[in-house]
Amino acid sequence: MTELKKESQITLKNVEDENRINERELKQDLRGIKVAAKEQEVRHKEYLNAVTKEKNMQQTKMKHEFERLSNEINTKYIHKMELMRQEMDNKRKIEIRKIQEKKDTAINELTAKHDLKYREIKQYYQEITNTNLDIIKQLKDELADARKEDSDKQKQKMDQQEQNNKVVEPLE
Repeated sequence: MTELKKESQITLKNVEDENRINERELKQDLRGIKVAAKEQEVRHKEYLNAVTKEKNMQQTKMKHEFERLSNEINTKYIHKMELMRQEMDNKRKIEIRKIQEKKDTAINELTAKHDLKYREIKQYYQEITNTNLDIIKQLKDELADARKEDSDKQKQKMDQQEQNNKVVEPLE
């Protein structure tokens, strides 16, 4: 029994030693796994950082490319807009010239018509004035003739009265 006890204690000690060794190995393995996990986590973070950095670089490149394209398109359309603006200004100026020419022609035609009408009216009134002046002159002449005739008749009347007086006076 003692021997058995001794043997079992030795076996127990051996098992304990083995267990301690196993436990130490397990702890070392666990530490190794933790270290490996930590290293893997660090590598994963580095990989994520690298991927993020790569992605950011690609986004920056794409942003620059889109900005360049946008600037090119913007420049192109600004140029087109300036060309269209110049073309529209030229069309507007041509239309304004045409309208101005039509207006000037219409004004000249109206002025010519009005001048003709003015001359006709002036001639009409001048004829009336001349006719009236002729009538006035004729009436003055007639008045002068009538006065002269009246004066002659007055003289004749006076002469007649004198003759009557000469004839009546001896009779009276």
